[in-house]
Amino acid sequence: MIRCVAIDDEPKALEIIQSHVAKLDYLQIEAVFTDPFKAISYLEANRVDLLFLDIHMPDINGLKFLSHLHYKPLVIFTTAHSEYAIQSYEVEAVDYLLKPFDFSRFLSAVKKAKERVGATVQQDDFFFINTGKQKKRLLYKDLWYVLGEGNYVTYYTTKDKTLVRASITETMALLPRNMFVQIHRSTIISLNWVDKIEDNHVFIQQARLPISAGYREAFFRIINNAS
Repeated sequence: MIRCVAIDDEPKALEIIQSHVAKLDYLQIEAVFTDPFKAISYLEANRVDLLFLDIHMPDINGLKFLSHLHYKPLVIFTTAHSEYAIQSYEVEAVDYLLKPFDFSRFLSAVKKAKERVGATVQQDDFFFINTGKQKKRLLYKDLWYVLGEGNYVTYYTTKDKTLVRASITETMALLPRNMFVQIHRSTIISLNWVDKIEDNHVFIQQARLPISAGYREAFFRIINNAS
């Protein structure tokens, strides 16, 4: 099940999204908001997989909205303004729905999101990463953490480490939200392998990984809830 939140200052637009979502058994609307600031508060306390996000809203636009989130779900922009399309792909949006859109166009966007969520939806115990001309199979239980640098990430596992051309956002979309947490703009960790947390650092095996200020509150909320 893909958990969704819809944010739009127009109630009618939210009704349309809810109607479309209701037709798909793999989507579930967790909440809808006409007030983007209430949505930010909700998303700080609740992890979801996908946002349907308007861009042109009073006080804050959708692109700025994303910058306020410590944990960033996948995003499908829904807007009547075409001029933001290029910027939407710069923040790795799944798709850009130009209002008014019909169910067919909505479905096309959602299928892209489903592909990005990938193994999280299927709940398999493994996933595949691209390593040059090959695909490598990784078990979730073997993955310690992921470090990003530029356009690449490195997977650190019980067996070895593997460099992959991908962003941290794309990587997080491959991983089950109940097992993996982002603690820094360039770091994802496995909760199952955390040895200890001390001085705003996570210790896994021989690694000492910093928890950045932007992710700290959300991370400790997850840790406290898991205790």
